[in-house]
Amino acid sequence: MEPNSNFTENPLQEQLEQQKALASVIVRIRESLDLETIFQTTVTQVRQLLNADRVAVFQFDREQNWEGEFVCEDVAIGWDSAMAVKISDRGFGEQFAANYQQGRVQAVADIYKAGLSDCHLEILSKFQVQANLVVPLSRKQELWGLLCIHQCSETRNWKESEIEFIRQIADHLAVAIQQAKHLHEVKLQAAKLAQAVQRDQVIAKIVDEIRSPLDIETIFKTTTQEIRKLLQADRVAIFSFNPDWSGNFVAESFTEGWTPLVGVQPAIADTYLQQTQGGRYVNNQTFIVPDFYS
Repeated sequence: MEPNSNFTENPLQEQLEQQKALASVIVRIRESLDLETIFQTTVTQVRQLLNADRVAVFQFDREQNWEGEFVCEDVAIGWDSAMAVKISDRGFGEQFAANYQQGRVQAVADIYKAGLSDCHLEILSKFQVQANLVVPLSRKQELWGLLCIHQCSETRNWKESEIEFIRQIADHLAVAIQQAKHLHEVKLQAAKLAQAVQRDQVIAKIVDEIRSPLDIETIFKTTTQEIRKLLQADRVAIFSFNPDWSGNFVAESFTEGWTPLVGVQPAIADTYLQQTQGGRYVNNQTFIVPDFYS
């Protein structure tokens, strides 16, 4: 039995409602580059228009074997939320991913009569789905996610006009996703440029102080302070070796709450550095540790 729908039996009225909803989505995309806002507006309007029980946007994590989660939804009262539930369908990559990447739409009137895999059927049952309409969200032929329309109360035969309408919505969402990705890349590039400018300014300031007749302590103080602020580190310090390759911290800049290193007595003896007479540092090599304990 097909549920009541906001789509009228009048084809002209139906087309008008579709175009109004589509125009609203396009306007939102043009007004905002915030994907969360665009997605929320879209799922809310689509659910109301199609009189569905749930409309949601699903995002894949391709690096995790096509795992993913719903990142936005609008759901009718009485049905569970699908948000923040990680989904791992081991058979999805083999069974559906390739087809979705080619733009395939899945319109299932009754999930128990569609020949779905046990794993896929289990996932849909978990979200109380009886019928669903799924359209891929692709970005430059790369599968980003899915736009999912769920009917939970009963089975549903999807109209061709509904399928085409969701296709058009998905096309515009894909544009929004691409715009958001481009904006993110632009912001990253701008941040890198700003950091490069700031770095050059720090280097210039340090070089100027080295060239001026200042004492070494002042130069060290300026250097550690400026580098710590630039890198937003907790501490920047300068270590000086003794003839036996022991040594002490002679200058530092650190944020509040950390123990100072300068003034520690006696001298710090690193057996590796003493045995290797400076180790890699003698060859002007750096030592980088992302996680000291691992």
